[in-house]
Amino acid sequence: MKYKVKKVGDFESNIEIDIDFEDLESKKDEAISKISKSLKVKGFRPGKIPKNIVIREVGEDYILEESIDLYLPEQIFEILQKEELSPAVRPVVKDLKKEKKSYKVDVLITLWPKISKLPKLNQTVEVESITPTEEEIADQIDRIKLQFADVTKVERPSKTSDYLLVNISAIENGKELEEFSYQDYLYELGSNSLTPSMDSKLEGVSTGAIIKFNDDIPSVGKSNVEITVLVKEIKEKVMPELTDEWVSSMTEFDNIAEMNDELFKNIEMVKKRQIANQYQGLLTSKLIEESKLELPEQLVIAEMDSILQNFMAELNQNNIKIEDYLQITGLTEETLQEDLKNQATRNLSMVVILDKVVEDQEIKLDDKEIKYIDDHMSTHDEEGKEVEDASHRLNLEAESLRNKAMLHILQQGVSVDKDGEKVYLQDVYNQEEEVREEE
Repeated sequence: MKYKVKKVGDFESNIEIDIDFEDLESKKDEAISKISKSLKVKGFRPGKIPKNIVIREVGEDYILEESIDLYLPEQIFEILQKEELSPAVRPVVKDLKKEKKSYKVDVLITLWPKISKLPKLNQTVEVESITPTEEEIADQIDRIKLQFADVTKVERPSKTSDYLLVNISAIENGKELEEFSYQDYLYELGSNSLTPSMDSKLEGVSTGAIIKFNDDIPSVGKSNVEITVLVKEIKEKVMPELTDEWVSSMTEFDNIAEMNDELFKNIEMVKKRQIANQYQGLLTSKLIEESKLELPEQLVIAEMDSILQNFMAELNQNNIKIEDYLQITGLTEETLQEDLKNQATRNLSMVVILDKVVEDQEIKLDDKEIKYIDDHMSTHDEEGKEVEDASHRLNLEAESLRNKAMLHILQQGVSVDKDGEKVYLQDVYNQEEEVREEE
């Protein structure tokens, strides 16, 4: 086999391959075995047809065609490795000609675009504050108190968060629905847990009221059913008084101050994770904008297709048709395509930037990361899948390197709040790194 690589554009190369028929001898037996499995010959079971019978039935030319199909992917992969070419999408066989003693093959390789120089990484990004507010801490305290709240009977009209002791019945076509019948049921007003409009019908009523209305009952799959509710009692929540004694006896904390300190730390860490995502999004947007990358059209199309396929699979899993999704969201096919293109462009731009960071910083995988990939690959070991396994391993290695490059970028950038005060987010990334190491 002989080959020649020619550059045909900024992002494309062409490989001209000359394959002698003799080069295909190593694949002929495999091709014959493959053909035998789908060939029907009287007196023989598929896959058990003798070699000479297969050759007689399909001819040498057909076996050569099957042999080249088996031989070519492996050779392309070897050429890419030897020439240190990293295709962005699957290589495309543009032309395949059979001559007297050889095949002439033209293969188009779409390459990853590269940037000669990275934009400035130590960008300053304004994010929201991670400091918990008094309202956020008070809300968490109320949630704790609510777990221990009592209810007491009141003589006033009902309001949201009250508990109503009710009898509920429903009638459809003159017959009572036994599956929607409740006696002495304690219903929390505002929970919206039984029917769509029950809460609005029961708000502001007094003890002894009988409320009748028509509504849907999603839990039993009924529509426009006549519902009757008898309000027997109205009870309100009585929150416990917040004291050091109550905190010590009902929670894991010794006093209010200790509980507040712990709530402050917990809320701050939750906000840090949220702000870390915001920071990463804003910082990467700045880098992409300043990079001014030009991406190969075929690469963008391939990425759009990949995103769409994953999205369609998610819709199918949730039994949602794409037509219904578009109607619900108000999107059109044109706006969906534009969204896909923007997302694809963003994804690919970051890949190019991250690969440049890997190159500039000489980022390598450590022994633990290599072992993780080795262990993963050992679960995918299948005979006859050498090319696919090698490609899968390269993808895993690239993904791991890019994760390390992203961490480097996040460490270089600076996050500040609206007052210009630095927002410390490093412990979030340290935790993510520890999780990856544990995995």
